[in-house]
Amino acid sequence: MLAGSKRLIAVIVFIIVIITLVNVVWWLYYERTENLLDRQLSRRLAAVAGSGSTALSPELVEKLTLYDVDAYIQVTDILQDIRLSDSLAEVFIVDEHYRILASTKLEADTLYFLVELNGEYIDSVFYSLSDVTVATPSYRTGQVYLKSAFTPLTDPDGLVVAVLGVEANVDYFDVLADLKGNIYYSTFLSVVGGLLIGLIFLFLQRRINRTEQQLYLNQTHSYLGRMVAVVSHELKNPLMIIRASAERLFKKVNTDESQFIMEEVDRLNQIVTGYLDFAGAKDRFLDNERVEIVNLGDLVENVKKHFQSKYPEHEIAWTEGKIPSDLTLETYPRSLRQVMLNLLINGADACLSASKPIKLSVTAENNTGGVTIRVIDHGPGISKKELKKIFTPFYTTKQTGSGLGLYLTKKIIEEMGGVLDIESRSGERTELIINLPKRPNR
Repeated sequence: MLAGSKRLIAVIVFIIVIITLVNVVWWLYYERTENLLDRQLSRRLAAVAGSGSTALSPELVEKLTLYDVDAYIQVTDILQDIRLSDSLAEVFIVDEHYRILASTKLEADTLYFLVELNGEYIDSVFYSLSDVTVATPSYRTGQVYLKSAFTPLTDPDGLVVAVLGVEANVDYFDVLADLKGNIYYSTFLSVVGGLLIGLIFLFLQRRINRTEQQLYLNQTHSYLGRMVAVVSHELKNPLMIIRASAERLFKKVNTDESQFIMEEVDRLNQIVTGYLDFAGAKDRFLDNERVEIVNLGDLVENVKKHFQSKYPEHEIAWTEGKIPSDLTLETYPRSLRQVMLNLLINGADACLSASKPIKLSVTAENNTGGVTIRVIDHGPGISKKELKKIFTPFYTTKQTGSGLGLYLTKKIIEEMGGVLDIESRSGERTELIINLPKRPNR
């Protein structure tokens, strides 16, 4: 089970790492594509601005700065040609005070209204010592993304007296939006795929764990069978001799020590017998027992009397248990009697281990097609974690015992054609529920 858990954790970590790496690669690709498109547009605008400035002679620029009307008309035509040649949003010229000297807009603003965004780039062109063309990062105005480039315009003396600006819509955002949508979709699919793979592995891992557990039990069964063949031979006879001697001593002296010896010998004998039954001394528990019609009320009363003798020093409180006087079924009376006795002993031991008085109940009733028997103790109850393991061979919460009692009890009930279930509320009570058919399948 520990190895299975480690494998499951390793696969989960592996899936998470793979999904993370794949998505990191996709988003790095998106970022690289975005940067590439931005650089391409920057180079394009810078080239357009640079080539456009060559169409504006220093003499024409100087006349424009002096507000010459003819120069203004001529410059406006040139700017319009530049705009149409590359499908630009706007082409304009500004002076060092950000006043618009000419523009392709029909109603141009007096001042360049994007100074806050592009002022530093315009200034860098005015005050640069070299002939430089700069492109701005993409920026948003209203619902539109724009990018601009600026290049210097000089007078006949070579002084920068104006700046040519070209402005274009960033048309690749639709492409990026589609790409981002595809990446989101791919991320969703990768997560779903990872979860699906994880669920498939979890399903397979559980099957593997069950198979490993079954192989382990089979191997344990085999080893135990060989061990019990030797141990039972070595223990059975000495135990019977010890018990017989204790019985004779009890009859002669009637001491507590002899009674204690008999009880401990019985306990040891029960453990050895449990191992014998589990180890495969026989494949079926009921082969040598006859089916009889049993009155459940009489059977329960007989079990109570026998059970009382096992706890002579303790008062047993029997809570009201309703059993119809005519409730009968065909079953294996000896095995059913032993099953109920074992369950009551477990309940009593649970009460004593919790320092509680022994408080038990046995009820029986008809159900659809069979009979339901409930054995209830008001002990400490069983936690949800322990409930999952309660019928597992060799699992026990007692300091003494083989851990085979409930496992063998369940096997006997199933061999009778019935079902054994357990319900418990921690700190309050435990209820063993036996559902048996009216007659067993033989």
